[in-house]
Amino acid sequence: MSSTDSAHAACENCDTALQGHYCHRCGQSAHNPLKHVGHAIEEVFESFWHLDGRIFRTLRDLWVPGRIALNYLKGRRVGYVQPLRLFVILTLFTFFIGKLFVHVGDINVGGSSGSAYARATTVKQVEAARAAQLALINQQQANSPATGNAGFAMARAAVNATAAQRKAELTGTGKQTATTEHGTFFSHNVNGKPWNADTNPIVVAGWPRFANTWLNKRLDNGNANIQRMGGKTDLYMQAILTALPGALFFLMPVFALVLRIAYVPRQTGYLEHLVVALYSHCWLMMVLLATFLVAGINSAIASPTFAAVSQWLYALLWLAVPVYLLWMQQRVYGGNKALTVIRYLAIGGVYLFLVSFVVMYAALAGISA
Repeated sequence: MSSTDSAHAACENCDTALQGHYCHRCGQSAHNPLKHVGHAIEEVFESFWHLDGRIFRTLRDLWVPGRIALNYLKGRRVGYVQPLRLFVILTLFTFFIGKLFVHVGDINVGGSSGSAYARATTVKQVEAARAAQLALINQQQANSPATGNAGFAMARAAVNATAAQRKAELTGTGKQTATTEHGTFFSHNVNGKPWNADTNPIVVAGWPRFANTWLNKRLDNGNANIQRMGGKTDLYMQAILTALPGALFFLMPVFALVLRIAYVPRQTGYLEHLVVALYSHCWLMMVLLATFLVAGINSAIASPTFAAVSQWLYALLWLAVPVYLLWMQQRVYGGNKALTVIRYLAIGGVYLFLVSFVVMYAALAGISA
């Protein structure tokens, strides 16, 4: 369509008379990509490079502590991807890579006839088997720092539960059941009788019926999943990595509130603190993404030399995190440096507590999904 044709045509979106290639009312192009292959290709590449340029610029400035947050708060926003959108993109991509590349070996804690526990005939042998499996878990955790602690904690719980059950069998104080073969997610008594999601559920006073039903269903799912996963540490890890993004979305506004309280004398609004929180976590996602990639490469090439180098890379990446965040906080908020450090330590303490809570929630949510 030529400029002359455009001047006499109407916009297909809002029927406004066109005065050029773009509608001055809604901004839609006069070119119809569904009718012209050349226009379709042009539109795809134009949209791609426009978005790509903003992403590259945003990611480049993200590596400089505080630069992107400071520019955004000062109104220089057009060249950057919006903080919430960037956080969503990085979070989903990071955990997708994590699930794809990060895997840990399985620990056999089952009660099958061939397992160490089934072969144990004394309490001493059970304790020896338990110590060996816990040592193997510790070794796997040391070789997989990128995967966090939650999955390994669940594996240790399964080991301890299975060992306890086998000792109970040997001493005559308990009987092996399908529920305790790999440990349980929840097995407490309710009203003096064993809990059952259908016949003897937990009823929390004051909760609506659907909430109590949901709680008991999640606990029942947890028990079923523990039996399905058994000692397969990687299944625990994958479940946790699936649940973590949602937990981090919950953490974001809470962390912004912590910043608001820490800087309550300032006139900075909550949404401005939310921008700082979002870009801070975008940096954390970048570090976590790099960690997952290093872990994936390390697993793929299985080189002792790169394994040694990767340990240094992990250390450098995660030592850079507190330095970056402190530098960012000082650059964005300014003020006395000593007071900034005090605020930083206080915020960091609260944040570590929140992260621990979020990781635990992710572990429980992942196992009981």
